[in-house]
Amino acid sequence: MEAKTEKKWFTLGGRRPGIRFYLVSMYLVLLCLLFPVASFLFLGQVAAFRDVQLGRTLGQMRQALEERGGALARNLALSAGQAISGYDYTFLNVLLGEVVNRDEEIVYCLIVDRSGRVIGHNDPAMIGAELDDALNRKAIGLIGSVFPETLDAGRPEAIEFQETEKILAGHPVPIMEMMVPVYSGLRLIGVLRCGYSLAGLQRENENIRADWARQMKRFRYSIISLSGFFFVLGVAIAFLFTRRFEKATKILSTGVQRISEGELSHAIPIDVLFFRELADYGQAFNNMTARLRESLRQLEEYSRSLEEKVEERTRALKEAQDEMLLRAHESGMAEMAVGVLHNIGNAITPAKVGATLLLRRLQESALRNRLDGTMEKIAGELLQHGTLSAEECQRLARVAKLVPNSVREEYDRMILEVQRLRDKHEHIENIIALQMRYAKLVGNSEEINVNRVIDDALKILGDSLANRRITIVRQEGELPAVRFEQAKMIQIIINLVKNAYEAMHSAEGEKILTITTSHVKEPVEEVVVTIRDNGQGFDPQDTEKLFKFGFTTKQFGSGFGLHSCANFIRANRGKITAHSDGIGKGAEFTVRLPV
Repeated sequence: MEAKTEKKWFTLGGRRPGIRFYLVSMYLVLLCLLFPVASFLFLGQVAAFRDVQLGRTLGQMRQALEERGGALARNLALSAGQAISGYDYTFLNVLLGEVVNRDEEIVYCLIVDRSGRVIGHNDPAMIGAELDDALNRKAIGLIGSVFPETLDAGRPEAIEFQETEKILAGHPVPIMEMMVPVYSGLRLIGVLRCGYSLAGLQRENENIRADWARQMKRFRYSIISLSGFFFVLGVAIAFLFTRRFEKATKILSTGVQRISEGELSHAIPIDVLFFRELADYGQAFNNMTARLRESLRQLEEYSRSLEEKVEERTRALKEAQDEMLLRAHESGMAEMAVGVLHNIGNAITPAKVGATLLLRRLQESALRNRLDGTMEKIAGELLQHGTLSAEECQRLARVAKLVPNSVREEYDRMILEVQRLRDKHEHIENIIALQMRYAKLVGNSEEINVNRVIDDALKILGDSLANRRITIVRQEGELPAVRFEQAKMIQIIINLVKNAYEAMHSAEGEKILTITTSHVKEPVEEVVVTIRDNGQGFDPQDTEKLFKFGFTTKQFGSGFGLHSCANFIRANRGKITAHSDGIGKGAEFTVRLPV
């Protein structure tokens, strides 16, 4: 009876309303919540505007103080210079005292000579004192660098501003000191120091900030109240609109869950699903379970006869596939590497030959080697048979001398670039030859010389090391041969060297990569290879994790390189260890191979 009532209430013209209707209705209600969000954004903009206005007001007040104080300091320096020229020091001290007494913002005013001794002060007791504070040293240091030794009548006196803090009446007071040079005639005799108190400026700034804070507090309370009202209203309406939807989806979800657990006989009740789309989903699930029941019955009968055959066939295919993949990987990779390297070598050979021919042609060019004589002959003919003036003849002679030099310099630059291009081709051919030699050795263990393998690895990485300005330090010992797969050994060395120079990417100072090889006989006869860098290092607590798959200390590392190196070394009865004193203190990797 309850289901029929709900069905009748939620039908529009005999049709169930769609989910879109309810979702759109809910979203329309939620739009009302945008008002508080917009209000808070507006509040943030108002706060930002407040900060800008406060900064601008403070800057204007400070600028006004600097302009007023600068003008006063310059005038005072001019009067002080005149008084000193007339040896009227009494007038000078009275003038400084009157300036401090008449302006409440001026804390002190004094004049020091070139040695730092006070020759004028608003406090007569300070006259003759030797000041050794930081501001006085700064004022003396400005003489000759900022304040010129002699007065330039066409340029106004320089002025320097310095902020400090002084203890006045037992309280620290921020001070802005203005320093102006004092000239007697045209000669610099000292520096005027005038200190202005910034306490009034700070109080004005604090009053403005307090007023803004009160206004923002009232506005914030209004926003919070309005937002709370809309939040409560939105939640109530959302619950009202989603209650029916939640009940229908719960019925559908319960039915689907029971079907997924294997209860294929369960049927979802369609009549109690209030929405058209959910009713269609329920009917589709009921149809699907009916077909699944029939298919399951057929599969159970068919699986009995095929199960044994499938298992037997799968086992045989798996064994054959594993063997084929192993053989194809070992042989195919070597063949493909040799083929690619061979094709690359064939492709760059004509380029090398062309570069050599071009270099020879540039070196033997008649334009480069014989232009001097030709230009001299042309200039001589024009001088003998032409109608040129003496000045034009001199200009022509200079041109005749400059043109061959310019052409020769241009040819020399082209020859240098072609020589570099040819050297690069030879370097590429050497790398290809090394790669082809190691590509053909896949799967073959033999007695190898570790020092030679390290040489080949450094040649392959030569450009990378040079571009990163890595300094290589080799400390080679006399080594016996070890039995190892040569291609794998060079891969291990390349991987460790690459890790080392990548760890030194952000290192300061000289980047040094040290490679040491030695022959150890006790307790076990081994060849020891040590690769040490002065890069970023690693946390000693991570030492055991370095060789685990997936662990890496690099930003874009895969954690596979060291893991594969460690596995292959251990498979050949070797050992690999790592050590670092901590982050930023470099790292050291040691490989031990049995002889």
